[in-house]
Amino acid sequence: MRWLAIGTAPGWEAIEKFGDELKATSQWRPDPRTSISTVTALQDGRLLAECQGVSKEAFEKWLADKGWEVESITEVSHVARFGSIWQAR
Repeated sequence: MRWLAIGTAPGWEAIEKFGDELKATSQWRPDPRTSISTVTALQDGRLLAECQGVSKEAFEKWLADKGWEVESITEVSHVARFGSIWQAR
C-alpha cells in the first residue's frame, strides 16, 4: 500500500535541516517492510512524503518521530509516472 502525507516540520524549509533529516539511508526505512520513497519541500513551507509499506502506523510513527505536524495522510489509489500507469492498492 502507498500513502501520501502533507504537513510541516520545524526547520525543514532550510535545505541544511532538510538534508540532515534525510541524508542517511536509514532515515528512509522506518522498518524492514516500510520505505519512505519521496519527500518534497514546497515553497509555501509544507512538505509531502510518500510511503510504501504494509501498515500506515509505521508511516505515522516516522512522521511523529521527525516532528511533522500532519495535515493529512491519504492512501494512494493509482499512479501515473513517465507514461506508466498502475493501481497502487
